[in-house]
Amino acid sequence: DSLEAMVAQAEAFGWSYLGLADHSKASFQANGLNEDRVLKMIASVDAFNQSGQSRVWVFSGIECDILKDGSLDLDDSVLAELDYVVASVHSSFSQTEAEMTKRIIRAIEHPSVTMLGHPTGRLLLRRESYQVDMRKIIDAAIANKVVIEINANPQRLDMDWRLWKTAVERGLLASINPDAHSREDLRYYQAGVKIARKGWMEAKHILNTRSTEGIRTWFAHRR
Repeated sequence: DSLEAMVAQAEAFGWSYLGLADHSKASFQANGLNEDRVLKMIASVDAFNQSGQSRVWVFSGIECDILKDGSLDLDDSVLAELDYVVASVHSSFSQTEAEMTKRIIRAIEHPSVTMLGHPTGRLLLRRESYQVDMRKIIDAAIANKVVIEINANPQRLDMDWRLWKTAVERGLLASINPDAHSREDLRYYQAGVKIARKGWMEAKHILNTRSTEGIRTWFAHRR
């Protein structure tokens, strides 16, 4: 859906901001964005925000593929222009636990990465998680001040609720992300709220319970 349609749904939910994070170019099945298209997206979002046509502020992001060796799918110079970067695995699921863990940690350590998306790659009732040491992933995220998302899409619900209580007690920050591919999908955030509650989490543990200015400040301090 268009930027305007997504914002209209955010307004209907009473949200004060919305983050856009299309796929990057390696996700060809999702018509992922290359560097030129990312820059055009940023310009479009900036123009929308400056127009004042909505009280909802839009943050520019990307869901950037973590490639097989742990590098990211877009040039560093382009990633640095975004408000936030979600790094996710979408390929080479058959790597060993050691390989996958090393791969994801390398991405977490990239200075532009803000969040780790759906960290185990599972699709409920369709695909098992790839092999990964989540203890080490959580340790790396805490050490690098990287958020791990609660992917609220009902097919994922990843990271699993059983991991959250101990993780947030140790300092991990979460974000409830609907993984929306249309305006209707934004409603998935409700499942994410339930996962957070099931994992004994409070508002202070969730990045996007903050105000628009709070989010803007957190992103700025991450740079």
